[in-house]
Amino acid sequence: MPRLLLFPITAVAAAILLLGSAIQGFAQEKVGISSAVNQDANGTPPGQATRKLVIGQEVVFNEHIVTAAAGQTQLLFLDESAMTIGPGSDLTIDQFVYDPKTGSGRLAMSATKGLLRFVGGKLSKQDEGVSNAS
Repeated sequence: MPRLLLFPITAVAAAILLLGSAIQGFAQEKVGISSAVNQDANGTPPGQATRKLVIGQEVVFNEHIVTAAAGQTQLLFLDESAMTIGPGSDLTIDQFVYDPKTGSGRLAMSATKGLLRFVGGKLSKQDEGVSNAS
């Protein structure tokens, strides 16, 4: 009969586990994905470098999104809201809180320029669930 061997966790291993947990606590909170990108659209997550948006890429809380004169993108949020961001746009996702169990939460964004088309998901069905912070 095989014996199960148990090894005590050393102080070094415990420190690595704690550090890993702490790093995960600082990870960016996903609010949705880029579901379409046409040419030149960029996102800048907080504290990170600007990146070119690609289809299927995570979009995070407080991300700053800019499209060039020929660029467009569409974001699909976790509550199934969709936002198409037109050419020459500049916006930031200021707030996104969503509880899928209750369908409650809040989405707020600020746009400094450009055109947006928003198709509401679950958050838009509640009073003051979606707002423009600008």
